[in-house]
Amino acid sequence: MNSYSYLNRKSVVSLSIGLCVLVLVSILIFSKENSISNNIIFSIVIVLLLYLAICIKSIYEATLKTLRETEQKLTDSENEKYFMAYYDEVTKLPNERYLLEKISFNLTDDPSRKALLVFEVDRLSAIKSSLGSFYTNRVLELIAERLQTNFSNMTIGKLQEDQFLILIESKNEKEAFLSLCKQLIEVMEKPFCIQHLSLNITVNIGFAYYPEDARTVEDLMKCAQFAMYEARKVPEQCTFYEPSMSRVREEQLKLENDLYKAIQNNELFLQYQPQLKLKTKHDISMEALVRWKHPEKGLIPPADFIPIAEETGLIVPIGKWVLETACRQTKELQEALGQPVTVAVNLSLSQLFHENFPQVVSTILHETKLSPESLQLEITETMTMDKNFLMPILHNLKSLGISLALDDFGKGYSSLSYLKDLPVDCLKIDRDFVKNMNENGHEPLVDLIISMAKHLQLNVVAEGVETMEQFNYLVNSECDAVQGYLISRPSSYETIMKNCSGIGKEDVHCDTQSEYYSFIKRIFN
Repeated sequence: MNSYSYLNRKSVVSLSIGLCVLVLVSILIFSKENSISNNIIFSIVIVLLLYLAICIKSIYEATLKTLRETEQKLTDSENEKYFMAYYDEVTKLPNERYLLEKISFNLTDDPSRKALLVFEVDRLSAIKSSLGSFYTNRVLELIAERLQTNFSNMTIGKLQEDQFLILIESKNEKEAFLSLCKQLIEVMEKPFCIQHLSLNITVNIGFAYYPEDARTVEDLMKCAQFAMYEARKVPEQCTFYEPSMSRVREEQLKLENDLYKAIQNNELFLQYQPQLKLKTKHDISMEALVRWKHPEKGLIPPADFIPIAEETGLIVPIGKWVLETACRQTKELQEALGQPVTVAVNLSLSQLFHENFPQVVSTILHETKLSPESLQLEITETMTMDKNFLMPILHNLKSLGISLALDDFGKGYSSLSYLKDLPVDCLKIDRDFVKNMNENGHEPLVDLIISMAKHLQLNVVAEGVETMEQFNYLVNSECDAVQGYLISRPSSYETIMKNCSGIGKEDVHCDTQSEYYSFIKRIFN
């Protein structure tokens, strides 16, 4: 009981005692002979009695009000605790704890066949790192609203930061679930308009059946998530669980754990692939490519560990290590050859928006003593979607004196107006365009990209050149440089330095284009 209630109760008791005393006094006075003075006294007593009664009633009502308010606060506090324990704070949807209890009850109460759908939101981490938590939370709120509008007859819930769940309590076959999957993708494909921005997302969907795939709710949820991870690899964005997925995911988790130790254990290293210039006889340019030599599994392809690094956030420290190492080794190569060498380094979106990235680049250039003109940073088209936040960073990088390249051009969705405004110096034609150059109708696309780049006064590098037909076509075009296995496969730093040791100063200056080609091959082969 609080102090206010205690004082109220004490006041009520005191007033009650006073009332009783007045009543006794009144009785004693009234029992004596009736006189005018006694009548006056009696009237005063009656007035005091009425006043005391009113006071007692007021204190009683105040006490009741206080008790009701206290009870309401306790109820609100209990409701708040319940909400925090069982509901997601942003979307107001049931959270994982609630769903585990709810679905477990459903499985016990009705053991008939059911399906669990789990989907993740692509690019949510990119939106958060570039635009902030406000936009991320607003996207999640809008997703929840769309789910409740379109799937109101199903159990809907929120799992991890970017995952949602739908319990389908029916005996439908796979065709019906695929139709539901298509509906969900269409619902989420519509742009999310938040303030002045229009954001687009995609989803990856996984299905798991009860009781075929799992007999407990925890295992059922895990199976649906395994299927969801595999959905990232298929164009349909939707897969059904298969037992082999568990083994694949376990391997990925083990690889993720090993990747945490890769930098500390010096398991990462760089290889360099040259960019052969088609309009000069002197320039040496190369791209730095990160590789991972696992102590047990040997070389791990970048396609296997880079997505894991991006998903876990390890891409930031790995990216910084790559940048530091590439700058330091390029400086050493310049000193060995006695002439400038340019190195291109790929950036991830998380790395670009992490802390003050331009200052990080400036510090690395200062520490490695590499001139800014010798460094080129590569971004992809998908990274340019958040233009308002990207532009200041790119301009700050350009102010350092480095160059910027737009990698995998033609594969993304950048419009011509975006390209015109981006402070880039170079376009790198995606390898898929170069690969299909021998097929009818594909050369005009390459010509169009080159022509557009030239009108914008940008250099053009063609990636993935593997045949003489491709090389000859690009030589006769306005392409500035080519990169691919036809020129050289990626070479280790140690191999390049060893090759440089046998090159004299007289070999550096080439008089003909063929001498320049031979010079590049001697360094990188």
